Amino acid sequence: MTEVITAPRLPGPERRKQLLDTALRVFARQGYHETSMNAVANEAGVTKPVLYQHFASKREMYSDLLRVTADRLADAITQTRLDLGAEDTRCKVEAGYLGFFRFFDAVPDAFSVLYGPSLGHDQELRHVAQRVQEEFAARMATFISEVDHEEAIIMAWGLNGLIEGLIRNWMHDGRRRSAEEMAALATRLAWDGMKSLA
Repeated sequence: MTEVITAPRLPGPERRKQLLDTALRVFARQGYHETSMNAVANEAGVTKPVLYQHFASKREMYSDLLRVTADRLADAITQTRLDLGAEDTRCKVEAGYLGFFRFFDAVPDAFSVLYGPSLGHDQELRHVAQRVQEEFAARMATFISEVDHEEAIIMAWGLNGLIEGLIRNWMHDGRRRSAEEMAALATRLAWDGMKSLA
């Protein structure tokens, strides 16, 4: 007889967090369309009814996962800036990049969820992902105080585009360089431009 391993009873908020942590791993491994609620429930050690107590559908679970993961990333960036005591804009940007790389180094599955291609042509979820990116850019714009808010938003989108390209390469390359090395390189590209690398 096969032993079924079930998760211990947890308070609602803890269970929800545990389910989202599990969903992050499963979605990162299998992609959105290939992941079933059964797969998440099995990996979490709960029954499907327990899963549906917290999420009405796979779509709702994934939307929540996008938001929660993006919030965790933004919080990691803000905390790194605070920990380093970054005050001028260049130091804030470098601290932001460092928080970004450290987060994905610690939680590589988050990269697949936030930047992976698994959404395909699902317009509704793509819209959620777009909103998440807009909120993230708005948060990054608060680091840029030397220009007005509209220009800061534009610059934040540019910084996001640069970091996305770098992190895709870094993840594909097996994260061989440290988060600190990558943050320094990203800052040189963003702040000093290509001339500093010539």
